[in-house]
Amino acid sequence: MNLPPFQFKQPKSLDEVTSLLQEYGDKAAILAGGTILIVALRYRLIEPTLVICLKELKILNHIYKNDKAINIGSMVPLEVLERSEIIKNEYPSLISVIQKIAVPPIRNQATIGGNICLDNRCIFYNQSEFWRSVQKPCFKLGGELCHAVEKGKRCQAVYSGDLAPFLIALGANVKIISKEGEKLIKLSEFFTGRGEKPNILKPNELLTEIQIPPAEPGVGLSYEKLRIREGMDFPMAGVAVKVKEKQDGTIEKIKVVLGSVGTAPIEVSKATTILAEQKLTEELLQKISKETMEVARPVGNLIINSEYRRKMIGVLTKRALIQAFKMAKGNWS
Repeated sequence: MNLPPFQFKQPKSLDEVTSLLQEYGDKAAILAGGTILIVALRYRLIEPTLVICLKELKILNHIYKNDKAINIGSMVPLEVLERSEIIKNEYPSLISVIQKIAVPPIRNQATIGGNICLDNRCIFYNQSEFWRSVQKPCFKLGGELCHAVEKGKRCQAVYSGDLAPFLIALGANVKIISKEGEKLIKLSEFFTGRGEKPNILKPNELLTEIQIPPAEPGVGLSYEKLRIREGMDFPMAGVAVKVKEKQDGTIEKIKVVLGSVGTAPIEVSKATTILAEQKLTEELLQKISKETMEVARPVGNLIINSEYRRKMIGVLTKRALIQAFKMAKGNWS
């Protein structure tokens, strides 16, 4: 499949990028690593007038630490992030998350900003133009129906990024710029929960930086995912966990975030109610597992059956919690 016709520009400064976004608006597409955009162009899922390549913007390719945060430019390739000494020293568990994304050649191109800004996916949407031509257009294509949910009232396309649930568990923020200036928001507030428009970025805005709080002592982190092929596929379900124990072994802080079972990452708010001030037991594992299964609402729009994905959320929650507690105790095995 050939690419559609479009203009191509490679700006040398952020000011030039924001000017182009201001001028072209939703007729422009951002090229970061290109691992997803090129497929979307070939499938005619998008047909922009202008493609803006960010490869020359070295200002977006940085990793540094200050007193407030670990600052990561949105154009940092996943493979570079995986090898970063700062990340190894502060958040080695983030490296294990990255290693679960695709394969090394793709991680060499894909960027952290691109992974966070992934468009939502659906087996009825992510198809060729020819395949879609024999179907009625769905909500994501401007229609008035959802092929995955009979009589559905909204788009149920799934957010399938691996990094966002884990970074939300860490309490990450993201920086967004436009001609009007810049703003810093919580990553958890970056997602709309709408399948057809997964994040809050306006046509004239660009995500430029991810800021992660410095690592805390005694914190355990883990991410578990379900996928078909171990080395390649998008997650069919995912669970990120952050836990901090007190000296007596009870839980001081807990955060559980689900991925790929909804239109946005889902924070399990009852995790704190269930587990805070408690010691982890098999009974509590069962309870929190049941709660995450209740919160998860997968539908039949990915290759794996939705009920199986829901049940696997419970399994992944147990695995992630056990691993996070091992890490909190200093046991990495």
